[in-house]
Amino acid sequence: MNKSTDLSEITRSHSRLLVRIALMYYNDGYTQKEIGAQLNLSRIKVNRLLQEAREVGIVEININTPPDVYANLEQALYNRYGIRDAVVVPEAEPGEALYLALAEGAAEWLADRLIDGLVVGLGQGRTISTIPHVFTIDRSVDCTFVEIVGGANSKSGGFGSYNITSKMAELVGGQASYVYAPTIVSSKATRDTFLRESSITSALDLARRADIVMHSVGPVDRSALLYIHGYLDDDELERLRALGAVGDTLSQFFDETGKYVQHSICERVVGLSLDDLRQIPYSVVVAGGLEKVPVLQAAMRSRLLNVLVTDVATATALLES
Repeated sequence: MNKSTDLSEITRSHSRLLVRIALMYYNDGYTQKEIGAQLNLSRIKVNRLLQEAREVGIVEININTPPDVYANLEQALYNRYGIRDAVVVPEAEPGEALYLALAEGAAEWLADRLIDGLVVGLGQGRTISTIPHVFTIDRSVDCTFVEIVGGANSKSGGFGSYNITSKMAELVGGQASYVYAPTIVSSKATRDTFLRESSITSALDLARRADIVMHSVGPVDRSALLYIHGYLDDDELERLRALGAVGDTLSQFFDETGKYVQHSICERVVGLSLDDLRQIPYSVVVAGGLEKVPVLQAAMRSRLLNVLVTDVATATALLES
């Protein structure tokens, strides 16, 4: 059937057949097989007639999208970057309002997918730490939440105030597994010592087997947590940019192609690596803000993430750039 065909070019009896099949399928809920049996047609023939009914204008499908649902942007991100899924939340002012909007989107995405036996790895950061405050679920789930970097609260390392693992486990009635170490330790030798501890090894091995990992990314500038917490200074930021670094996740830096950028601080991190993230079935990055556009592009190109939770402004910029 040529798509240029219209109702004026087909017979009345054929039009009647198309209308009847369309009413049976769309209004009455018959399957194509049931329609074929009733009208003595093959299922393939019914399928072709339904397609024809759409082409000639007998059937018009309208999708009414609520104003706060951005399915078109989500589908465009999926198509453009080849990711597994995308969630776009309403635009919000930078800062707490944006963290909250992103956390709500991430919480809804996660709640829909939690099942017994699932292992969920959790990173750290301002947006991720907001998720427990907005997370709701109407059932108990026997799943496990595990840290993917060290979260111990100490003066020498660890962003412990952002640890959400125990809170999430409590909310769903599941279990929690911890990496009993600071995020960043004093030297590579100290990091290697921690990694020889059986409890830490077991927790990180569990994290590598996670079904879902939720983390964030940041640019190489003064908004980076590593800078805010005093692990990097202005000279270090400049040196990283000179090496080609555009962003980091889990305190591991990468360039615009997603390639690891070596820095001494990376050798002191107790946690998963960039390569580990690429092996996770659902690597979910929760991040927004125009300053993160090149970071997110690099992360998507290199499969550091395959699910993106972001806001309207950031999603639009990702599609326009």
